[in-house]
Amino acid sequence: MRREILALGIFMLTAGAALADTVPRATQDFIDKAAVANKFEIDTSQLELKYGKKADVKTFAQQMIDDHTKIGQDFKATLSEAKIEAPSDSLDVVHAAKYAKLRVFTTENGFDAAYTDEQLQAHKEAVGLFKDYSANGPEGPVKTFAQKTLPTLEHHLAMVKDLESKISNSSATGASSGTSGDMKH
Repeated sequence: MRREILALGIFMLTAGAALADTVPRATQDFIDKAAVANKFEIDTSQLELKYGKKADVKTFAQQMIDDHTKIGQDFKATLSEAKIEAPSDSLDVVHAAKYAKLRVFTTENGFDAAYTDEQLQAHKEAVGLFKDYSANGPEGPVKTFAQKTLPTLEHHLAMVKDLESKISNSSATGASSGTSGDMKH
């Protein structure tokens, strides 16, 4: 009987310590979404370098690869500091489908426009995610990372909005930029 009580006490102490070390749900959600967003922005930018035509869009894509690679390194260092295991380096189902659509179903002439559309949406979502966590996330290294990274993401959003308007304007004036799914060339 004493052994059982002692074992139960040890179990409860161990379980209590394990629960104290768990990551808050809001933090885990942020980590998972931030990791996927970062990978998506790098992966789609690599596609732009391979398939894109417009020099200014390719320049933007290279900056996204450089900046998001640095963000990813900072993110992993932050998680290490917080003693949180980094998520797998993979896309979720939604982002894998968006990547596949961009890679497989976008015509050659429409790639730049389709890429900037995806980057615009991705950066709107990332800015919203980082803004929310910066304001509402628990204090600690992950929140500090979000606050430090947010201005870079906001700058990326402004850059892609500018690119998007240039592409829209060139399409409106009859330039051959094409659109996703535009097979009439």
